[in-house]
Amino acid sequence: MSATDEDGARAIVFANTRRKRRTQDLITVAEAFDLLAGLYGSSQAVAGKVGLSAEIVREFRCLLRLSEPVRELVRQRRIDRLDAAYRLAMIEDPVAQLEAARQAAGLTTDEIRDVRQLLHREGLSVADATVRVRESRLGTLHVFLIEVRDADYERIARLARGQGLEAAELVRDVVVGFLARAGTKGAGEGGTAES
Repeated sequence: MSATDEDGARAIVFANTRRKRRTQDLITVAEAFDLLAGLYGSSQAVAGKVGLSAEIVREFRCLLRLSEPVRELVRQRRIDRLDAAYRLAMIEDPVAQLEAARQAAGLTTDEIRDVRQLLHREGLSVADATVRVRESRLGTLHVFLIEVRDADYERIARLARGQGLEAAELVRDVVVGFLARAGTKGAGEGGTAES
């Protein structure tokens, strides 16, 4: 499938925006949107023709502002979330953009946004901004020690192994799940438990 003509571009757009899993990388989809915008005159016109929001069309087209080395990372699907690639495209300096892209695999979309803001607002290096963002996300970690009988611990450990977890991770997940069901928002995501 090629985005060199209207039918090919529309096929790429439909196949990669209507399903949960895309068959094409984000740059290929962006190029298809861009070709359609050239044919139809604007992102708004494309949105109307393909039944998507103009914002989504604009975000995809914005990926074409990525530097070539970053585009290659996206083509290889090492960066494969539209929101993350879009945030990277908003970093104007190509060197900073590439450095941020290389670290993006370990960052959430919100963290990429925060790195971009620190680059712009405080002039930090990507590495320093990334460290600051990661440190700000840590918060306070609390460790609970609980007493359980050997038989109960063995059962917890067996259940955990069945889910590919450590016993402490299973206990943490159970507690965090309980709090979520009870309507209590906790900061359990990303924490660790000690056994």
